[in-house]
Amino acid sequence: MGDPGRPRIFIGFPQGRRSLGGGQQANLACEGVLRSNFVVAGSIAEADLHVISFAWEAPAEPRRIFVDHGSFADASFWAYTAPRLRASDTILVSSPVCVRVAERCFAAGGPLVLNVPFPVDLERFLPASDRHSLRKEIEGECGLPAGGPLLLVASAFVRRKNQHLAVMFLHALLEQAPAARLAVVGDTPERPASTAYREAVARLADEKGVGSRVHFLGPVPQARLARLMAASDILVHLTNCRLENFGLVVAEAMASGLPVLAADWGGLRDLVVPGETGFLARTFLTRGGPRTDWLSAVPAVAGLLNDPVAWSEMSRRSRSRAERHLGPAEYGERVCAAVRTAFQRPVESPQLAALTAPATEMRFRTIHLNAIHPEIADTGDEYRLLMQVDEGRHYRLLTGPAATSERPPVVEGGQRLYPVVTWTTEGDEVRITDPAWPAILRLDSVQMEVLRRCDGVMALDAILGAMGISPDGRAGALRGVQALVEEGVVCPLGSVAAS
Repeated sequence: MGDPGRPRIFIGFPQGRRSLGGGQQANLACEGVLRSNFVVAGSIAEADLHVISFAWEAPAEPRRIFVDHGSFADASFWAYTAPRLRASDTILVSSPVCVRVAERCFAAGGPLVLNVPFPVDLERFLPASDRHSLRKEIEGECGLPAGGPLLLVASAFVRRKNQHLAVMFLHALLEQAPAARLAVVGDTPERPASTAYREAVARLADEKGVGSRVHFLGPVPQARLARLMAASDILVHLTNCRLENFGLVVAEAMASGLPVLAADWGGLRDLVVPGETGFLARTFLTRGGPRTDWLSAVPAVAGLLNDPVAWSEMSRRSRSRAERHLGPAEYGERVCAAVRTAFQRPVESPQLAALTAPATEMRFRTIHLNAIHPEIADTGDEYRLLMQVDEGRHYRLLTGPAATSERPPVVEGGQRLYPVVTWTTEGDEVRITDPAWPAILRLDSVQMEVLRRCDGVMALDAILGAMGISPDGRAGALRGVQALVEEGVVCPLGSVAAS
C-alpha cells in the first residue's frame, strides 16, 4: 500500500471541537505534524496507520496509534477498554508516569506505549519585555490592587485541581511576604459539584482572613492568560487530579518565564526542575486520597519572591527549558519518531491485549463496583469508591506512580506536624471540611488533642510531653498519630524539592 518505507496515515481526530481544552490543542498540534511529514490517506481503507484520539473503539485494522489524554488514570479504562486493545496498537502518552502505569497493567506482548510530551505555544506564551509596565496594565484590566507579589492559579474549578490549597498557601505565605495576593483564573463547569467547590474556595478565603487578597477573575482568553502569566511572580499549581498526566498550564507558565510551585505529582515533575524552574511539594497517597505537603514550600517561595535577582534567574531558566524541550520542533520530532516506530514494529498476530494479575483483579473489582453502585455518575465517583476497597491496593496501582510516595511518611518524634486539611470537631468525631476530600473520622482523645496542638512549629515529642504522655504510653500515641497521617489528616513538615 503506497511506499513501503513511508506510511500513509488516516487522521481520525474528532472534528468540530477545535477550541476546547488542552487535549484538543494537543490534537491540533499532532495533526499539523502528521500532515507536514507523512502522506495523509483519504480513508481508513487506504491507510497503513490510523491515528486516533478519544475513540478507543475504532476498527482494529489498519494498525492504530492512539493519542491518550489521561485514560490510564481511570479504572474504567482498564476494566472495559484495555482488554479490547491489541498487541499491534501503539499508544502515545505525555508522561513517564503513564508508561509506568502501563507497565503495571499491561502483560507482556501488549500495546506499545511511548512517551510523547505535548508542546506549548512559545510565540504566544513568552516573557514580557517590560514586566513593570505589563503588571500595571494587567492590574488595571483585571481590577487587581497595585503592588506586591502576584501569585497565579489557572485551572477550572474542579475539586482535584486544589485551588483551595493555593488559598491556604497564601495565608501561610503572608507571614514572610506580607504584600502577596492571589489571582485565580478559570471557568466553573456547569455542574453542581464545580459550583459548590468554587463557593467553598471563596468561603475558605474569607474564613482565613485573606478574602480581600484573593481575586477570582473567571475564564479569560488565551491572549490575556499569556499576559497574566508574564506579569505574575509565580504559578501555584498544587493539583493532585489523577488525570494530571502532563500539565499544559505549567508548560505555558514556564514558556512565559514564570517560576512554578507544583505538587510533585504526575506529569508535573517532568516539567518543573526543582531549584531551576520552580519547586515541587511532595505528594503521597493516604486512605483519604492524595495529600500534598504544601506548607513546606512556603520558605522557598518566600525566599524567591523576596530576592529579585534569584527570581530573574529562575524566570530565565524556565523560559530556556521550555524552549529546549517543549517547542513545536521538538514535539514534531517525537511524533515522527513514534509514527515510524509504530509502522516498522513487527507484530506476529493481532491478538488482544492481556492484563497483569493486579490489573485483572482491579478490572473485576471495578465492574463489580459499577454493578452495585448505580449512583456512580463519572469516573471520579468510581475512583473514590475504588480507593476505599481492598486496602486501597487498586487505587495505589493506578496512581502510585504519580505520587512522590505510594505510602504516607512514617511519623517520628522529632518531626513537626500540621493539619494538611481543614477540619472541625463534633464530639469525638472530626469532620474533614477540605473541599476536595471531605470525610468524617472518629478519633480517640490522644489523637484529638494532637490534632488540636500540631501547628507545624512544635515538634511531636514536645506536644506529647505537654500532653503528659508517659514513656509507657508513647508507643501507642505514635501509632495513633501515624493513623492520622495515613488517613490524610495531618502531615509531617518536610522539605520542598528545591535543588
